[in-house]
Amino acid sequence: MTHTPGNDLALTGIPRGGTTLACRLAGLAQDCVALFEPMDPETLPLQREAAIDGVQAFFRDTRQRLEREGVAPSKQRDGKVPDNPYSAPDATGKRQWLVAPGLIEVPPPAPGFTLAVKHNASFTALLPDLARRMRVVAVVRNPLAVLASWNTVELPVSGGRVPAGERFDPALATRLDGEPDRLQRQLIVLEWFFDRFREAGDAIAVVRYEDIVATGGQALYAAARLQGEGDDSLRGRNASAAYRGIDIAGMAAGLARAGGAWRHWYAQPEIDAVADRFEAGGA
Repeated sequence: MTHTPGNDLALTGIPRGGTTLACRLAGLAQDCVALFEPMDPETLPLQREAAIDGVQAFFRDTRQRLEREGVAPSKQRDGKVPDNPYSAPDATGKRQWLVAPGLIEVPPPAPGFTLAVKHNASFTALLPDLARRMRVVAVVRNPLAVLASWNTVELPVSGGRVPAGERFDPALATRLDGEPDRLQRQLIVLEWFFDRFREAGDAIAVVRYEDIVATGGQALYAAARLQGEGDDSLRGRNASAAYRGIDIAGMAAGLARAGGAWRHWYAQPEIDAVADRFEAGGA
């Protein structure tokens, strides 16, 4: 089979913004194999073009392995990409990581199949250059729901850091180093992601988590140029009970003060509506 860049799909987006769900849905589409964070970003060269060369080499080598062996590396649970890599909250209010690196098995892929690979911070940091080499779809989500989710998991973004992004963007690292307040660091990270997507413009496709859920995945398929039945059982979790006990009011106030590139996709009334749902007990 001849490999062309049009067969490669980079999935990126806001951490805890629905990108794992998007990866799982992409894997349900016709003639598409989707992998959840199969690469080690630390192995990519720091020079941007060389890093993108490394990403393309991973796509090429993985495609060949799929055709030859029917397996590929991916974070997975029971051999599959899940909707959500975290458990429900435990007694401390934190959620446990449920996936592990491994191999997933797939049926023999059709000639010309799409290979989708999901990485959030590293792919975002390589924009817009990455989009000149392959198709890129970014998933965004209501920023208040994102902040709430960040504060229920043990991830670098929970502390207001994004190592894979800072690795390619020293100015971001310097700014975060100089900010002592955790929420302010989180807002800087959130702004960084949204701003990268805004600046990439028409070079990438951006799709909202809320629209993916509302359409059973069809909004993602349209953005990614995929076809499939999707999943009509999807339900939004922007005011999930898993986020109870988080300082939603403080986060909402921080978002209102900061403004931010997220307003390109989410008007303030949409953020306020999520805050109101939390106040009413969630839904």
